[in-house]
Amino acid sequence: MVNITKIFAVSLIGLLFAGCATQTSRFVTPDEVSDYLIEQTPEDIKRVLGQPRTIVHPDPNTTVWTYHSDMIQNKKATQGLCEMVITFEGGKAVKAVVNATEYSPFAPKLATCNMMLNGL
Repeated sequence: MVNITKIFAVSLIGLLFAGCATQTSRFVTPDEVSDYLIEQTPEDIKRVLGQPRTIVHPDPNTTVWTYHSDMIQNKKATQGLCEMVITFEGGKAVKAVVNATEYSPFAPKLATCNMMLNGL
């Protein structure tokens, strides 16, 4: 009986470590998110992320959209912050800056940003 209990305990601990070590995020670095956003059309971005929090027109050919994770409905207090600033020139994304911070040390890196980008 003792051997079964030990085997069960060791298996449970192994599963726990494997679950914690698994990277569930689609994107791991802010640069990966930026590179991906630059490949998307403005229509695709707006379809998934909705209306930007702010839209700025620094000049007639340039538009800057800002998205922020506080736009997520039903966001949990433990979820982090994600801000994406996408610059368009002539209707094409040319630059995307991603700033992200997760509140929980157990959350995968960029978890909140990945949640925002689920539909892309």
